[in-house]
Amino acid sequence: MIEIIQTILKQSNRYDLAVLLDGATFTDFLVDNWNGGIGSVEVRVHPNRYLECLALSEDDLSLLVKIFDGLPHDYFEIDRVTFAINTEIGAVTIDKDVTYIFVDEAGDMDFSSKGSKYYMFNFLVKKRPFGLHEHISNYRYSLLERNLEPENNNRLDIEAFHAHKDNKHIKAEMFNIISTFDPNAVKVYAYILEKPKVLPEKRKEKERFYIDNLSYAIGRLLSRIDIDRPFIIITDRLPIQKNRSKQIGALKKGIKLYLQEKGLKFRYDIFHHCSASSANLQIIDYISWAIFRKYEHKQGNYYEKIKQYIIDEEVMTKERRVSHYEK
Repeated sequence: MIEIIQTILKQSNRYDLAVLLDGATFTDFLVDNWNGGIGSVEVRVHPNRYLECLALSEDDLSLLVKIFDGLPHDYFEIDRVTFAINTEIGAVTIDKDVTYIFVDEAGDMDFSSKGSKYYMFNFLVKKRPFGLHEHISNYRYSLLERNLEPENNNRLDIEAFHAHKDNKHIKAEMFNIISTFDPNAVKVYAYILEKPKVLPEKRKEKERFYIDNLSYAIGRLLSRIDIDRPFIIITDRLPIQKNRSKQIGALKKGIKLYLQEKGLKFRYDIFHHCSASSANLQIIDYISWAIFRKYEHKQGNYYEKIKQYIIDEEVMTKERRVSHYEK
């Protein structure tokens, strides 16, 4: 029955409440025998979710009461939901000292009127446990299973979510899921350049432009989050070894400068993974797409879904008045 409650919540775009019920069980019982019986529901939740459940607002509790009251029961109505710890599940303890940084780029390297106006690096910063990943995975499998429905003539082969390729219905659902992350656990930093304002000598060598800006961007991010402990960077797998080496070199350069300036010394590592293997790479792809659409196309509807996570979006060329070509 908990799965039914979670499905209803998801359909109402309340993934934040649905995820609190993962692994939960419940019992309903009589609390008042007047008027055909007034019932209460005790929901036994995962130990890691208990305090979050206790902090739910009155509106959220009212919504849960309404949904539980819709389930079959022997009482006139359910008028209360309380929470207890499910002692049959062990609390998961994870070392949260390691920060994960996921990197995505948006825009192109065409410095002419035919290219994009903006080029940007976007960074997703998270620590474990990574919330809602199971829901993203389950959503992908539900899309695959729809192919088995006899009336479905639109076959979908979804190996991974990609904002540029996914249709509007998938986009909407993915942004609904992403928008319900805990804002305290997810940080996004955007490093943005208006390409027409980039000095000609700074863009003459595209490789140099890329390295210099990525190095500076990672340094800006590390300073912004004031990191002082081990971290892991994960980028989407690059098909060309030369590009991969260029990206690693740029990241290491920026990290080295940051550590030297702060007088810090700790370990970090950089990995290149296929986006299909990483929900976080798919998430930053979606977030990056939304930020890019806001600047490049003045479309902010998807941006509104993720702006709560943005700690800074720095338009590095904002104060420059001269455009070296028209876009």
